[in-house]
Amino acid sequence: MPQPLTLELADLMALAVDAQRLDNPPGQIPPGALTGERVSRQQGRGLNFDSLRRYQPGDDVRLIDWKATARLRSPWIRLYNEERERPVFILVDQRLDMYFGTRLQMKSVAAGNIAGLLAWRSWHDGDRLGCAILGDDELALHPCRAPKRNLMPILTDVQRMNAQLPAHYAQNHRQNVSLSDALQRIVRLLPSGSWLGIISDFHDLDTRCDAVLAHLRRRCEITAYVTLDDLHRRLPPHGQLAAYYHDVSTALNLTSHLSDRIQQSVTERLSQQQRRLQRMGITVKTIVTGNAVLPQLQQEDAHAGKRV
Repeated sequence: MPQPLTLELADLMALAVDAQRLDNPPGQIPPGALTGERVSRQQGRGLNFDSLRRYQPGDDVRLIDWKATARLRSPWIRLYNEERERPVFILVDQRLDMYFGTRLQMKSVAAGNIAGLLAWRSWHDGDRLGCAILGDDELALHPCRAPKRNLMPILTDVQRMNAQLPAHYAQNHRQNVSLSDALQRIVRLLPSGSWLGIISDFHDLDTRCDAVLAHLRRRCEITAYVTLDDLHRRLPPHGQLAAYYHDVSTALNLTSHLSDRIQQSVTERLSQQQRRLQRMGITVKTIVTGNAVLPQLQQEDAHAGKRV
């Protein structure tokens, strides 16, 4: 049974079976799919040479094979197979702000489980896998490689950085690495045409993030997995609410009016965050930490349209 406060490596290893119940990440072509089953999301034509044939009116002149044309004294073009492999890159947030939860699991645990499921899905599909694990003091980077080579180092780093959070909480550790820092660092690691999954609460989404995300979106598909605790939806209409954050503590006497204002404020902030990401063409999926992760991912996938 997964621990609600921290992750164990065994928990992440056990996700291998559950990952088979997920659809392929957005834009992925499932293994064994037939050409023409759905509209291709590839960036440009495939790179795998298939054969030569005579040029026909309407063919792209950029496909002309000039050596074969010179040798055969008539125009010939090169045909390519569709490029079926799309690298998967995961950016997962394991900073202290993610160490929060009121039911079932911490945001950091939910984020780690999402990363594990996506990593195992990539392993099953045979797509190249890369990852960046964002911590308070470090950014662990894993360039895109074959999943059999990269999977275990990625899962190990996710568990290691997740395990540091209780000590950081006790020390009231300060955040030294921002989301914008992480995004800037991964730009050079993302192959063009890849799929990027960002798993975070996006608490420090700012204009610098916007600029890098807009640049990345021109090169790849992006899905944002926004992890949140829905405490604001479950606040009682009256009573006392104690809060503590970065050495600041307070207690509030809740009234129906104050409870409604808190819910409205948080809901509006989350809506603005979602609209901000969607304006850049980023797919947004909300993950509530009080519920199991896998059914939420399956529900979102079913809503988006079942893939083969």
